[in-house]
Amino acid sequence: MPYFLPLISSFLLAAVLTPIVRKIGLSAGLLSVPRARDVHKKPTPRIGGVGFFAAFVVVSAITFLIDNPTLKFGPGLWFGVDKHLVGIWLAGFVIVLSMLVDDVRGLKVWQKVFFQILAVAIVVSAGVGIDKISNPFGLAIDLNSVYIPIMKINGVSYHFSLWSDLFTLVWLVGMMNVINFVDGVDGLAAGISTIAAVTILLLSVSVEVSQPATALLAAILAGSTAGFLVWNFPPAKIFMGDSGSMFLGFMLGVLAIISGGKLATAFLVLGFPIIDGILVAGGRIMRGENPLTTPDKTHLHHRFLQAGFSVRQSIIVLYIISGVFGAFALQLKTLNKVVSAFVLVVLLIILIKVLNYRAKHIVHKVKSS
Repeated sequence: MPYFLPLISSFLLAAVLTPIVRKIGLSAGLLSVPRARDVHKKPTPRIGGVGFFAAFVVVSAITFLIDNPTLKFGPGLWFGVDKHLVGIWLAGFVIVLSMLVDDVRGLKVWQKVFFQILAVAIVVSAGVGIDKISNPFGLAIDLNSVYIPIMKINGVSYHFSLWSDLFTLVWLVGMMNVINFVDGVDGLAAGISTIAAVTILLLSVSVEVSQPATALLAAILAGSTAGFLVWNFPPAKIFMGDSGSMFLGFMLGVLAIISGGKLATAFLVLGFPIIDGILVAGGRIMRGENPLTTPDKTHLHHRFLQAGFSVRQSIIVLYIISGVFGAFALQLKTLNKVVSAFVLVVLLIILIKVLNYRAKHIVHKVKSS
């Protein structure tokens, strides 16, 4: 199965579409104006997610509908097309369009959560779900033990699988917000998303998994995101906005599911933004603040900057962390992935302590001079 052509096609299309979207953002005044906690110094277009989403949809449509029409993710069709793929497209449109409204006009928190849940409901209806969780100490945990019938359409029964659907909801909404959290410095979200997509691509082509459809979709996502990164690498000429970060989080979460429920793999390659998001949200809760919307400078990328690293140095170090643990994820079995995840948590906590110490030393040095 040729994966290079879809990857390079989506890369080139995203690289071409992104500057067009940038011009639209500049002419329409859809700009992110620098705030006290922001890294960028001048107003920058914030609708870049539209460009790489368009590249993703166009290339995936050509790849699956024209080049490989018999390639399927699973049984069942919607509108004569693999229902998993249609569900992903529809949910992607819901996320990008709703979050584009948020980027342009602003949405309330409950409205954003509503559209996130709606997107998850669409892909779950299309058959995407976490059916079981690997147990390193015994048999896998079955999440399909409780079924609640909903409706029957054209002879197809739709039901609510209590634990599976709830776990899928938490996973995908969590992934959307994790990538949104990490999108606080030029090139970071796009870079680690590209690394994660490539990791899932390599996992999907492995003999153990062997899922060419998932591999193709991961290749297209990796290419689209890398094409955007050409314009988003610091100093960024355009930002992806919530429309882009939420879509990337959603897609990475979905790819982890349809590649055989490889959640541990996704956790390792995206370990630092996941753990960072949990620590930041926990800190806000302890301070009595809203964990999702309270602005602060407690994210890991902010700590790097406070410790004296440049933006480029910070994101390159974080790229390396993601890449190394992504490589581990491809080689390790479930039990070893759990151990590696624990090691990653410990290392990140140590890293945060070191960065905090260095930042305090810099502040003390400045005050003393």
